[in-house]
Amino acid sequence: MIPADFLDLLSSHNFGPFAGVPCSLLGGLINSIECSDEQSYYTASSEGESMGIAAGFSLSGKTPVVLMQNDGLGNVINPLSSLQIPFKLPTLLVITWRGEPHGKPDAIQHQLMGEKLLELLKLFDIPFSILDQDQDIKSTDALLEEASAYISEASTPYALIVKRGFFDKIPPVQSNCDEKYFKRELYIKSLLTNISFDSPVLGTTGFTGRELTELAGDHPHFYMPGSMGCLPSIGLGLAKANPTKRFFVLDGDGALLMKLGSLSTLGHYKPTNLVHIVFDNLCYESTGCQATVANTVDFESLARACGYRHCVSVDNLTAFIDYTKNITTNIDGPYFIHIRISTGTMSNLSRPSSTPVEHKNEFIRNL
Repeated sequence: MIPADFLDLLSSHNFGPFAGVPCSLLGGLINSIECSDEQSYYTASSEGESMGIAAGFSLSGKTPVVLMQNDGLGNVINPLSSLQIPFKLPTLLVITWRGEPHGKPDAIQHQLMGEKLLELLKLFDIPFSILDQDQDIKSTDALLEEASAYISEASTPYALIVKRGFFDKIPPVQSNCDEKYFKRELYIKSLLTNISFDSPVLGTTGFTGRELTELAGDHPHFYMPGSMGCLPSIGLGLAKANPTKRFFVLDGDGALLMKLGSLSTLGHYKPTNLVHIVFDNLCYESTGCQATVANTVDFESLARACGYRHCVSVDNLTAFIDYTKNITTNIDGPYFIHIRISTGTMSNLSRPSSTPVEHKNEFIRNL
């Protein structure tokens, strides 16, 4: 189905406004909403925050729509159980079915939630309909009529499960990041060249972690698929447990925004052997370059206000190399480096071939 046609159907049943966190399967729909003169899309830092935004619209007489991939359902459980359901706030959940059993192979972080998605919805008594590539406009309209009728009567959430192939493929949206900046790949290569081999490097979910895995070779590294926003906290635990090693955390703007509170926790406990690097391209690149809200965020000032001892923003490779060389001669971290980068990733970038357990065991051996 053409995403714009689906949006028209949603609008005809008075669904909207929209809030959410992008999934690659929803890129076309988000793009259509943002191009619409009648609908609004609110980019949230997390799916749980989306539910809060939706609650505000529900209290104002609207029937909001929350967009997410099924991985994000974990962030939604608490608002569902303590906000939408007990307060009876009408909400339409549009959830992509990543890691669908017997479906196309997907990234490892989607497998468990893909298996348990329908069970979770049933556990919370949330009715749902499944949208697949066999749906036409007429049958989809009928499902939306059913969802609208349920929400009007029960005043509680209803879910639409979007299978891969339901939406027609469209080109990625154009990133609003200035392409004059260097790409992330060059910074990762430079970092690995200029730091000690016994300094582990951690890569956040998405292209950052995959590029790190591709480039690191035998250098100790940890790639975190899924668990978006958790990498700085993993770095804190590792740094405190291994005070003789220096850890480099490679983060992203969207990932950091999802759990921005980790800045205050790190700033409070001040691990002296941790370097927190944030690659900022103003978008969720791995899901199709949908914009984050990073263009209005001063990450460097935030980190400094939260208690990081050394904070800097750089926008070129020379400044980054000079700064990382200086870090190797000092121990009084934590350090925070904000880097503006262009979009674009390595050609033919693969996913790690090892299982999470294999990767964990290798990382522990290297430690």
